[in-house]
Amino acid sequence: MEKFLLRLSRITAYILIVLFILMMISGYRQTGHFTFISRGMANTLHQIYLNIAFLFVGSIHALTAIRRALMRNRIKGRYIDIMLIVLGILFIGGFSYFAFA
Repeated sequence: MEKFLLRLSRITAYILIVLFILMMISGYRQTGHFTFISRGMANTLHQIYLNIAFLFVGSIHALTAIRRALMRNRIKGRYIDIMLIVLGILFIGGFSYFAFA
């Protein structure tokens, strides 16, 4: 389990780097600095699609890191796993709701 969580955390970290760069590019395009994509497409990418993807992958990355830290400190159990899964679902669901509202 430790190896899987470490690998998942690293993969999500690399995905977050790419998403962050794309968020920066689309954000700068909204202000008029880059012209290789249209302003409307940059706005849609920045406020909806990249935002949700960044939120989802960032939550997975954070929750796996928290789980690994708890395992290192000998805090284990199904209740901890269930609590982290519910916390992740609430966090992702709540902020996704506000992104589309």
